[in-house]
Amino acid sequence: MNTKDMHDYAWNWFEYHAGQRLVAFRFFLIVLGALVLGISTGLKDENIVLASAIAELGVLISFAFLMLEVRNNRLVDVGREALKHLERSDESLKANPKVQLLCIDSTRNLFLSHKFWLRVIYVACIGLFLVVALNPTILLVPR
Repeated sequence: MNTKDMHDYAWNWFEYHAGQRLVAFRFFLIVLGALVLGISTGLKDENIVLASAIAELGVLISFAFLMLEVRNNRLVDVGREALKHLERSDESLKANPKVQLLCIDSTRNLFLSHKFWLRVIYVACIGLFLVVALNPTILLVPR
């Protein structure tokens, strides 16, 4: 396999799994909206048991999406590491290190990464759904 084929293979792997992360997150936002709507409808109808059950489902779903994020991030990293290896071994890239984009990107701030923010959002949703599952009346506004 020549260098171009290896690069294409690594890039396609990286691109596919990076795309899967974003598709999963977009789908999570849709599910999140449906769960919040269900909880609010249950509380509006004074069905505390339903609101609590939906919040419990929210904990489970948020955790599942967090685990998918961890898996997808690992798969993205496989492609990222392969591309870094190719960047380091390519003679034309060695001649101009500023073109070694993934190697440069590896020094970025953690707080500016998808990994950090996606996980913060998933964990925050787990926590919020857990609070609501344990005490759904916390969302009720006194009349």
